[in-house]
Amino acid sequence: MTTDLIIEKMDTSEMAYTNGMLTVHFKALYMLDANYSYAYYLYYNDELVERQWYQEVGKEQITINYKPIRSGAYKFRLFLKKDDTVIINKLTNMLNVDVANKKTVTTTLEKEEIYYNDNPVKFLFQPAKKPSDKLVISFSGLHSNEFRGGPPVYNHFRTLWPCDVNKLFILDEYKGQFCYYMGHDCRSDYERSVIALIMTKANELGISSRNIIASGSSKGGAASLYYAMKYHFGTAIVGAPQVFIAKFLKQRATNAPVVRKGLNNMLGEDKEAGAKYYDELIMNLVDTNTAFPDFIFHIGKGDYHYKQHLQPLLQKLDKKGVAYDLDLQDYSDHNQTGQYYAPFLFETISKMIQK
Repeated sequence: MTTDLIIEKMDTSEMAYTNGMLTVHFKALYMLDANYSYAYYLYYNDELVERQWYQEVGKEQITINYKPIRSGAYKFRLFLKKDDTVIINKLTNMLNVDVANKKTVTTTLEKEEIYYNDNPVKFLFQPAKKPSDKLVISFSGLHSNEFRGGPPVYNHFRTLWPCDVNKLFILDEYKGQFCYYMGHDCRSDYERSVIALIMTKANELGISSRNIIASGSSKGGAASLYYAMKYHFGTAIVGAPQVFIAKFLKQRATNAPVVRKGLNNMLGEDKEAGAKYYDELIMNLVDTNTAFPDFIFHIGKGDYHYKQHLQPLLQKLDKKGVAYDLDLQDYSDHNQTGQYYAPFLFETISKMIQK
């Protein structure tokens, strides 16, 4: 057996986030006597925010605790030094921390990112290949899986992929459920984070609000209507929207406990007042606004959304003298909206890019 054999390593646990605290354990293992010390760096959104300089370390387990005060992505870099030489430089796993709700957030797609504001917002961003002065926002509809408690999905990613324009796909997932990109208890707590993400991206790209194009169908159509009017975007490409949101969700919640739960979260404690709030939300914007985006609507003439939701909105726009385009197609099942809206969206965006 050789006498100069040295085994030196650092056994590190997975970093965890529990009870509002980031924790990582490690143990320095070595065979020969020497002076060993450890240090660490803490990274927040890939920026170095804290250093702990070298301290002596024995063979006992070391625990590092850190209480984050801002939501974001955290990781530690651990160093082990023998005498004056760094022998181990090791990076821990990264955790996306939602401080407000004291939990971690996971991404499920390779290109998915998380924007941190009051609440985390998941998104996919595809920049234009050539310089573009436009930003397309894609709001998602309610996927059939969500009615059974499944996760939300992004809409129209493949549809818009060939369009050479800046594209921002935003997921509607607040505390594990849909909220129409608004939040709970009529407080717009998720909305504040969503609009912060949109304007941050627009500012980074040097794009004005008038060159932001909101798009989406069904729930995404309601969101595109709402955001385009409230935040003065230039265009809204809207497919079969729910204008009276609470009324629609009440109808769907009859045999769908997941929808009932989402609706109750949105309405808050005073269910009657909450329902009135969401049912008047979009119409109130029409009543109070003096400037409007370019409205481009699509719907099937037999879709009940046309009579119950879109026609009352169009009548109100007509009374105010607000212009709009209407693509009225010959289909009657709301579930067919995506089949017809997707090519319509692609064609409309393509024409806008060419102009």
